[in-house]
Amino acid sequence: MISVCIATYNGEKYIREQLDSILYQLSMEDEIVIPDDGSTDKTIEIIKGINDPRIKIFYHQTEKNNYLGTLKTCFLVGRNAHNALKHASGDYIFWADQDDVWLEGKVATFMQHLKKYDLK
Repeated sequence: MISVCIATYNGEKYIREQLDSILYQLSMEDEIVIPDDGSTDKTIEIIKGINDPRIKIFYHQTEKNNYLGTLKTCFLVGRNAHNALKHASGDYIFWADQDDVWLEGKVATFMQHLKKYDLK
């Protein structure tokens, strides 16, 4: 099973195109895990509109912290990424940025190489 993790925050511009490019390459047993960090645009509405059971949305509650500037951003992104891993159940985990449209054949190519060196 493959889990694709996509941490989102206000990613409405590319999320539909991205999800279409990924879903096409996955089997019905695979999943896309999307922890959202409180998007205020139409990101969640677009994702829900795809209506695919392989997509699993988890809402991340932003934590208060004393960091400022870049450190605060890094902390929040890290916590949202951790939320994705916590919910992923695949044997293989792929990461995707919320604006990352995948080329055709990406999953098959990576899986071919991963299985070549699989230590199970």
